[in-house]
Order: sequence, then C-alpha cells, then structure tokens
Amino acid sequence: MLQITKDPIGRGKERACYVHPDDPRKAIKISMGEINKQSKREIKFYRGLKKRGGVDEKHIPKFYGLCETNLGQGIVVDLIRNYDGEVSRPLNWYLAQGCLIEEFEPYLDELKHSFLQNLIIFNHDMTIGALLVQKFSTRKTRLVAIDGLGDVTALNWLDFFPFLVQRKIRRRWARFIARVYRTSEVRLQREAMDTESAPGNQP
Repeated sequence: MLQITKDPIGRGKERACYVHPDDPRKAIKISMGEINKQSKREIKFYRGLKKRGGVDEKHIPKFYGLCETNLGQGIVVDLIRNYDGEVSRPLNWYLAQGCLIEEFEPYLDELKHSFLQNLIIFNHDMTIGALLVQKFSTRKTRLVAIDGLGDVTALNWLDFFPFLVQRKIRRRWARFIARVYRTSEVRLQREAMDTESAPGNQP
C-alpha cells in the first residue's frame, strides 16, 4: 500500500490529486468522501481506449492502472510537467494572470482535432481548470485534458460508429467553447479592455 503524506497538488469537487510517492513523473487521483462518479467514469474511459488499441496520448495523461493508498484507491496517470520540470498550470490560471484567451485559441483548436481524430468523448462538466497548459519546449505548448474525460451515457454502441461519436464531440465542443468565453476570467479581461478603450481613457 502506498503511503501518501504530502498535500495534494490539485483538488476538484470530487477528487484530490497527489504526486506519486515513488515516482514524481506520475500522479494519483483519489476520490474524497463517498462520491466517486468521476473516477468510475474515467476508469471506464481508459479501459475503453485500451480495447480500441490505444490513442495518441499527447493531449491526455497516460493511464497506468489503479493503486491502493492510505487515503483510498487511486488512479495512476502521468503527472503533466513542463520541460523545466515544473508541474503544468491550468488554463484558468493563465487567464487570471492576464493572458488573453485569444493566445490559446490555436491550442484549443488543436485539442479539438485530437479529440475528433482519436474519438475521445469528454463530458459536459469539463472546464478550463481541467486543461493544463504544458510547455514541452521553449517554443512549443499544448493543452492536456486531465479531467472530464469519458461519458455518462450507457450507449456504448456509439463507439462502433465513428461519425456519430465525432458529431457528439463537435456538439459538446461547441457548448464547451461557449462556456469558456463566459467564464469570469474572460469576462474580466473583456471588461478591462473595454475600460481601457473608452473615450475618456484615451491619451
């Protein structure tokens, strides 16, 4: 049994994420309390990918299986780090620091195409906080989805019809992007830009 003694590096509504005590390149997601819907959905998602022969894993963490810890059962995945070893920060952190959403539109588009190409269904609860901005070189960046993967529907037959899966992904992506531009971080950016461009604030 793995002993986790350090504080989590991230915490969501249902789960906390810890650095693997024996491997700093991996993370362990552990459900808090009795609610473990996200973990069950994620395990089902990764097992489904394995049956399909795997996918391009540039935009999702690699899954290593389950483990037992002193805090309960956990899901072991890649810990997303930048090229300098720092743990990658979520997209909403960058937006809160003043980075414009427009700077990330190419990476969002790349993520969308990866989902479509690999038939990766994400749930309607995916947020910008679940997208890590990974800088894997001084000039190259990508987004990695660490939460919200999988689907709540029991209609697994969709996996046998790629065009239906892609249509579902496109619908959910359109709703997700609409939510992105309604987030408080983006709204505050827009308000600041409007204030700066107001006639009375012109030099």
